[in-house]
Amino acid sequence: MSTNLRAPGVYKAPDETKYVSLQLGVTGIPGFIGLTARGPTNAPVRITSEQHFLHVYGELSEGGYLRDAIRGFFANGGRYCYVLRVAHMVRRLREETARMASFKLKDGEGRTTLTVFAANEGHWGNDIKVTVKRQKPRVSTFLTLDLNVGDTSAVIKSTHGLARGTIVRIFDGEKDSYRTITDLSGKTIVWETAQPLDKAFRSGAPTYIEPFEFTLEVKSKEAQEVFHNLTLSPNSDQYVERIVNSSSELVRIEDARSATILPESFPVDLEQKLLEGGTDGLFTVTPEDFIGANIGPDERFGLAAFEAVEDIDLLVAPDLMWTLKKSAGFRTEKDVEVVQQAMITQCERMKTRFAILDFPDPTDHRRASQWRLLFDTAYAAFYFPWIQVDMPNGEMRLVPPSGHVAGIISKCDKDMGPYRAPANEELKGVVNLGRNLFDGDIGQLNAEGINCLKSFATRGIRVWGARTVANDPQWRYINVRRVVNSVIASVERGLQWAVFEVNTPILWKNLERQVGSFLRDLWNKGFFRGDTPEEAFYVKCNDETNPKEVRDAGMVVIECGVSPVRPAEYMVFRVQAEVSQATPGGGE
Repeated sequence: MSTNLRAPGVYKAPDETKYVSLQLGVTGIPGFIGLTARGPTNAPVRITSEQHFLHVYGELSEGGYLRDAIRGFFANGGRYCYVLRVAHMVRRLREETARMASFKLKDGEGRTTLTVFAANEGHWGNDIKVTVKRQKPRVSTFLTLDLNVGDTSAVIKSTHGLARGTIVRIFDGEKDSYRTITDLSGKTIVWETAQPLDKAFRSGAPTYIEPFEFTLEVKSKEAQEVFHNLTLSPNSDQYVERIVNSSSELVRIEDARSATILPESFPVDLEQKLLEGGTDGLFTVTPEDFIGANIGPDERFGLAAFEAVEDIDLLVAPDLMWTLKKSAGFRTEKDVEVVQQAMITQCERMKTRFAILDFPDPTDHRRASQWRLLFDTAYAAFYFPWIQVDMPNGEMRLVPPSGHVAGIISKCDKDMGPYRAPANEELKGVVNLGRNLFDGDIGQLNAEGINCLKSFATRGIRVWGARTVANDPQWRYINVRRVVNSVIASVERGLQWAVFEVNTPILWKNLERQVGSFLRDLWNKGFFRGDTPEEAFYVKCNDETNPKEVRDAGMVVIECGVSPVRPAEYMVFRVQAEVSQATPGGGE
């Protein structure tokens, strides 16, 4: 066994590694936005299966296409996705908005002490039943030293089951008093000095000390929740607002802080009272509800809420076509176009996302051609026609194909990578097409940038196109755009270590080396065309990309070029990050 013996002294420690190798993140993760029976309206939820979706969002009896899209996504190889519920939240005139069902619990003097709200907006909350019971004491102990008027503490036999914040009842069979424990030590409990005892109690009476608590039970058609040992003391671990709001999937509690004196401030017993007033805001949804806004944490709505989820690289909105038919907030097809353009805008701004869009008309190829002319972007693709699927009740239904296609893209990404064109893959869970297309029809539509779905006698129904709606031939193919998207996302995520580093040529070389190594690895995996790395990609980070004005602005710029389609044909993008403006010696 060898040993490394060194004389006592000061030694230079090895340099800390400031970065790790860049890695390609998970791709093929869609953000679905649409209409549901319940669920949060301001935060996307990570969904891992169709059953998980139903557990969180329920079954929408009025229709909608989101459930079919989610089923199709997982049936076709999707790994996981994010779902955001849309509802009409802001009233303009007198139209219905989404509201939470609620019920006010009264105390012993008829004042509101607690308000029970459904966990989120919707008519579903009107089926929630609430039961309240003042429960029997779970523990009971004895007073061991007499209590006198004005006392603010008591010595008891045992403090088992008691804690800071526990409301206790002190009684001797004839009279009682209620106090909230603020401290306890050994066998002594203490309450606020502002509430001295106004009655005397004798230990030999005997005098009992017991916690004063209640039970809340909530029940819906699908679930039941019971919360025992609840209290109205905010300092207690069993405070009703804290316990219920942190664990219930059905309701939220708001404490009205009733001015009624204990014990009458507690809610009176109630048996299976239904919440009321819940509305869906379903048939009044507007384009603005879909587009939403990103105001800040807990204030993100609609598509804008997806901006806070880094995983998402696909956007899907199948319910746009349902709202066009059913919602008073969608008056013309122009409203659908506005939302689809908003999806594209987010993709173009973030440069790491791609939109899968549906046509308003399920089967008319002429209208599809006209609709496609409204768009010119490399960040979106259309699929035609709609598809026919089996319903759980045995019926068949025509639905938009975007959810199923998202599953195909996710599957191709998982099996090979985003460089694999998501085409010539069989669509699972599809019974038939809205209309069958001949090869000549497909050729014409494909030339227009419309991806067709084709039925084969022995190979099933397949995706038969992989084109964006870009007029620029360099960005004609979906896999080209998505390869560049995935590279940009990986580089931006992997270069966070460089933020606030000193902006010098040393930093530039480190960045160039790290990004070059990452792109070389992707080239070896088949992401780029070219017989040599030089033909497949380049990375530039030097004084040319970082002139004085860029450095003075606290930025470092890396220029990368990749060739995902043809040798020596580069799609150039630039990555920049904030760094320290300081340089050694304070000069240039």
